[in-house]
Amino acid sequence: MSEPILYKGRGTPEMYDDLMDFLNYVFGFNGNEQDFKKLLPKLYKPEYNPTYANYVVTENGKLKAAIGAYDSTLQVGEETLKSRGIGNVAVHPYARSKGYMIDCMTMALSDMVKDGVDFSILGGLRQRYAYFGFEKCAPKYRVHLNKTNLRHCFRGVPLEKLELHPVEDSDTELLDQMYALHATRPERTLRPREAFLDILRSWQAEVVAILRNGTFIGYYVGSLSELTLVDKADLYAVVRNYVEAKGELDMVFAGWDRETFEAMFEICEDFSLGICENISILNYQHVLSALLKFKASYTTLADGVITTRIHGYARDEVLKISVTNGVPVVEDYQGECDFEFTHKEAMTFFLGIHSRHWNSMPAAIRDWFPLPLFVDSADQV
Repeated sequence: MSEPILYKGRGTPEMYDDLMDFLNYVFGFNGNEQDFKKLLPKLYKPEYNPTYANYVVTENGKLKAAIGAYDSTLQVGEETLKSRGIGNVAVHPYARSKGYMIDCMTMALSDMVKDGVDFSILGGLRQRYAYFGFEKCAPKYRVHLNKTNLRHCFRGVPLEKLELHPVEDSDTELLDQMYALHATRPERTLRPREAFLDILRSWQAEVVAILRNGTFIGYYVGSLSELTLVDKADLYAVVRNYVEAKGELDMVFAGWDRETFEAMFEICEDFSLGICENISILNYQHVLSALLKFKASYTTLADGVITTRIHGYARDEVLKISVTNGVPVVEDYQGECDFEFTHKEAMTFFLGIHSRHWNSMPAAIRDWFPLPLFVDSADQV
């Protein structure tokens, strides 16, 4: 039997229908209730050109593997970081053990380095993607509460009824208000207005506008994910209305959102510190600089300095990280370093919720970390 004709590279527009069928097949979706275009419309609608974002392997013109690499820009305070998320990692069951996943991941990551991407994010098993430079990190908070918690915390306080309005395509005015409010979030993925609702509907989440007597006061998706309010003083009223309707709440939010954390800590049943996703930093200097400046905008950073040599996935970087009068600077450095890290060690040191190296540094500098990288669920792939 002759060897198949192989193609390894980016997808082409004419592959669209085949790609959608292939992904649904590999993931066991039926194409109706379970369908990639419904799960993540922001990526798989034809107008978003998902074929070009996919690295594929074909045998005699038939898809055997595909991995998507989807661009986004994360606004972090006053700076922006270029991100590319990995999704829909798919290999045909009859084509496994041929190295096609490795081929596609290698193509995707090579282009990220070439294109100057600052970091990549993906969902998946930790050790499976550690081979490709990813590590589970970036802190997030999770709280749980129920009606019993609220009954005790708000005993004698009347419930103010708010309208939790499911948003439809026709709610143009509400969507405009939501879009403008989203732009006030200090760390956020930049979203085109025309794709805003598709993005919010990621993972088939319910998109809800919050109204008081017909006036827009905020929005959320799913289980109060990305809860954004015109006035933070309305937080408890929104939480009480949500739990009244749903019975309980499991809420995830960013580590930088200190106001929400302090308020929810007072009324929750349980809380935990977790990790956002698998991350790979490809440009340490830019990422660390942006995140340290952002952290300095909402908390005080103690003065200090450390130097480090990082054997990163994209390249080696030797950096001096300093804070003077609360102002952080990350710059190139030449000389002996305080720390020398592998890529994995650097990821957990700067972004993790635990690093064995934290014990060997001054307590004041230890308080700089972890840095507040957070990507909302609606922006993950």
